[in-house]
Amino acid sequence: MPRITPERMSAVLGAAPKPGPIWQKQFDGMNETLRKAAICDWQDIQTADLWEYTLDMAYQDLQPDLFRHVFPACLKFWYDTLMANQSAEVGDSDLHRSLIRGNILARMLNEAERQRLLGFFVEGMLDRMDLERGFERGAGSASAWISRFNSLGLVAPDIPALWTNWWSMKTPGSAICAVQYASGLIYCRGENPLYPARTPMEDGAGPSMTEWDAQVFDSVWLDANLAFLRAILSPAYLVERMALAATVLAGTPEARIVESLAQDARDRGDILHIRVEDMLENLARPKLEQDPWD
Repeated sequence: MPRITPERMSAVLGAAPKPGPIWQKQFDGMNETLRKAAICDWQDIQTADLWEYTLDMAYQDLQPDLFRHVFPACLKFWYDTLMANQSAEVGDSDLHRSLIRGNILARMLNEAERQRLLGFFVEGMLDRMDLERGFERGAGSASAWISRFNSLGLVAPDIPALWTNWWSMKTPGSAICAVQYASGLIYCRGENPLYPARTPMEDGAGPSMTEWDAQVFDSVWLDANLAFLRAILSPAYLVERMALAATVLAGTPEARIVESLAQDARDRGDILHIRVEDMLENLARPKLEQDPWD
């Protein structure tokens, strides 16, 4: 069963009545969009109308009762795009960019609400990871969720909680995701057996480990997230976790290739060390200053 439900989305801020008179000024002058969102239930707010609202989250003073009414719709949009392997963009607005630029977690949420939001992000990512099976969808699927994982590292200090749940590999999907992620560190371009070349334009590069799907160019991973990953991610850790993945997936159709990756992790310690360090250095740089992956 999915962890995220409409009730889970609305529970982040708690039940909120519909807002009173709208005094918030829409960034592009589309005040009628705000009034339209205010009078309907949050589940019925149209994705197209979030374009204007997420711009306001980035650039405008927010009306608190309107924010509490619309924010669950923003969370639904975040979750739906995650599950569909899409970025959290609508028009020229990006939800992650709005959360960062508008300092929404600090400015609009109290501590209890922030903690519920972090839990929502963690549980949403775990729902997405549970979908992964068989490697049959190839690099597009893995690249999408890894890019969203990297976007989350910019926004919320919840990578430690997410990583701990994910890498405990309580479900086959989370084990598959651990293998996909590790494969991007074990292998260089053209070597990754999970992403074999199929056409001259698809060269088996594997997932990009340093891309985020957010249209954010001047921010880097939060210090708490980077510090956690630097402390835990090492060649020895990856070897240990790949052995666990092989155990979790024993007897499944994926077992043979996972066993092969686990062996390669044991044999490629020097490469793992270099690539882990390169990835961490890039996550600490703005997007336009990153080294090309591979």
